[in-house]
Amino acid sequence: MKYDIIKSVSLLALFAAFTGVMFACGGSNDPSAPDKEDPVVSSSSETPILSSFTITENSPIRFQPPVAEINGNETFIKFEGSATLDGADTTTNADNDNDPVFTDVELILAYVNEMGQNAPALLQLYYEKPEFPRATVNLGAMKTSITDTEKTQCGTFKLYVVLKATNDLEIPDKFSSVDSVEFVRSAQACEPDPEPVSSSAADAIESEAEFNQYIGKMSTSAINGFSFTEGIEVPMAQAQIRMEADENGKLTLFGVNGYQVAKYNNKNDKDFSDDWTKKRLPPTPAHISNFRFSQNKLAESAAEFDVDAFWVVVGPAFNADTGDDFFALTLDEKDIPNVNGDRPLTIIYYKK
Repeated sequence: MKYDIIKSVSLLALFAAFTGVMFACGGSNDPSAPDKEDPVVSSSSETPILSSFTITENSPIRFQPPVAEINGNETFIKFEGSATLDGADTTTNADNDNDPVFTDVELILAYVNEMGQNAPALLQLYYEKPEFPRATVNLGAMKTSITDTEKTQCGTFKLYVVLKATNDLEIPDKFSSVDSVEFVRSAQACEPDPEPVSSSAADAIESEAEFNQYIGKMSTSAINGFSFTEGIEVPMAQAQIRMEADENGKLTLFGVNGYQVAKYNNKNDKDFSDDWTKKRLPPTPAHISNFRFSQNKLAESAAEFDVDAFWVVVGPAFNADTGDDFFALTLDEKDIPNVNGDRPLTIIYYKK
């Protein structure tokens, strides 16, 4: 969502309900070092010091829209995105031959309440403010992130990126633009930790067998499935798994030809370090113990197959010592249905 085309909109008015944000900055402890901003932590529980300035209609600021990336248990959120300056914009540079430069950045985190209004966010936003003036601003380089293991607040949030630039250093806020990204932290991320599963330790099968990572292509075809042995989609009679998608595109994983499936148990404890997902992959080589599962919960199918967890596939010739007939997988990509109504899929899987 971009706001740089809105003329003279007061940022203070935009955040009329936003009464609790603080930007804490400090200088270096080394008196011989150049001035540099300390990491910034935004907290709604402290006194706000929002600046009041207008958003300029004509601006050389060009945003690469920010995005939020959330880890598997939603305790860590990092932000990517950047902004550059269009020195060839003759409209904004009509009165000056100087190349524009950025002069400041402010990041403001808001909680979107049930009425769709911006309210104070209880989460703390961290970023390292760069030195100015400069030619680019990059949220990733600023280590912009939120870390919350205390389950402080869930729901919908917006991160506003407020940028100032100029082609005349005597007027540092000559140009002002705002971009934003909305993201959701699910209600489950704020639920109390489940009681440790008593059988969790027993679920970890120890084996010296090593498992390597592979990428596979398959689909939700009714006549084909996937063969871990061949590494390709094959006729159902030769497959070990198949997929189905409902009308909303949600996937269900099925074991076929004597194979059974189950979601791993790694998330059933307070150890987040092995909650593998598409973005947080197990080590390579992996072992069966990296994918804890209850053998009495193996079944013909497992619903809600997606990128946020791993699933195990166990065959009739499973041998815990050798690792035979054992596989683990997660979703990598889900494409739109083809002309036959089959949805192409890319999976990440581990096999011996």
